Amino acid sequence: MTKSSRNNFISKHWRAIALGALCVAVGFACGYAVRRPTALVTQSLRENTDSYSFIHPLLALNRANIDTPTPEYASLARAVENYIADVKHEGRVADASVNFIQYGQNGSFAYNDDAAYYPASLLKVVIMVGYYKKAEIDPAILDRQLAYSPQVQAMQTIPFEAPTTLVPGNWYSTSELIERMIVDSDNGAMNILLLAIGDAYLDQVFASLGIPGPTGDGTDYTISARDYSLFFRVLYNATYLSRENSEKALALLSKVTFKEGLVAGLPEGSIVAHKFGEHVAVTGSGSTSLELHDCGIVYVQGGPYLLCIMTKGSDLDDLKAAIARISELVYDDVAEKSR
Repeated sequence: MTKSSRNNFISKHWRAIALGALCVAVGFACGYAVRRPTALVTQSLRENTDSYSFIHPLLALNRANIDTPTPEYASLARAVENYIADVKHEGRVADASVNFIQYGQNGSFAYNDDAAYYPASLLKVVIMVGYYKKAEIDPAILDRQLAYSPQVQAMQTIPFEAPTTLVPGNWYSTSELIERMIVDSDNGAMNILLLAIGDAYLDQVFASLGIPGPTGDGTDYTISARDYSLFFRVLYNATYLSRENSEKALALLSKVTFKEGLVAGLPEGSIVAHKFGEHVAVTGSGSTSLELHDCGIVYVQGGPYLLCIMTKGSDLDDLKAAIARISELVYDDVAEKSR
C-alpha cells in the first residue's frame, strides 16, 4: 500500500469510527431523553447584595411554574388539597398553605403557598441566622456574655413553649441563648438577642434574601410559606451561611422540643430540623383567631425533603392535627417512592 493510499485509508477509517461514535452518543442521548422526564425550567435566586464586584452569590433555584406540581408528586398534591378542602368544609381549619420540595427526587408541589400568615416564633430562625452570619465576620460574638434581666424577661408565654431555665440577673453566652431560643422557643432569650443585635442587622438578612421584612413594631408583619421556606432552603444548601454554620443551625433545629406538628406525622425517631410558630389574636367581636405553623427539613428514608405548613383556625388541637396529617401524607408518599 502506498503512503497516499495508507493515509486515505486511515482518514476514512477514523471518519467511520468518529461517525459511529457520534451515532452511539446520539443514541444514548435520545434513549436518555426518552427515559428521563422533561427538564424543569428553573430561575436563579441570587443574594440581593452589592458587597461584591465580581460575584453574585447563588442562594437557590426556583421552579418557574411553582404552582404546578412535578409529575411524580401530582397525586400527593391532590391528596393534600383534598384533605385541606375536607377539614375546611368541616370548619376545623379556616385556611392552610403547604410548600414541599423533595431533594432526592428533585420534586415539588405547593398549595396556596403565597397566602400571608403571622410568623410569630418562626422569626426566631431569622435571628439565629443573623447571629451566625455576623459570627462569620466576628466569631467572638457567639461567646459574648449577655445579662438576662427582668426588663427583657418574656411577659407572655406561648402554649407550646418549654419552661425557661434562664434566671433573671444571670449572664449567658450568646450561643446558649440562641440554643434556648431555638430548642425551647424561649421568648426571654429572644428578647435579649434582639436587643443585642438590633433590628437593622436583621433587616439586612431579609434584604439579602429578597424577602420583605418587618417594619415599625412588626406586629402586623406577615409572610408566606413560599417566602419563609427560603430560610430553610439556604440553610440546607449552605448558600447564605458557611457550611459550618449552616450545619450548626440545622443541628439546633433538629433538637426543637415541639413534637405535635410535623413530627407527629412521622415514624418515631425521625429526624426533623424544624421550627414552629403560633399566633393568637382576639377579633373585634371577641372571638379568637389562631395560627399554627411548622416548617423544616425532614430526614427520612427517601428524603430529605422540605415541608412548610401554615394554618389558620379557631382550635389549636384541630390545627395540630391538620399539620400532623399533612406531614403523614407527605411522608407516606415519599417513603413509597423510595421502596
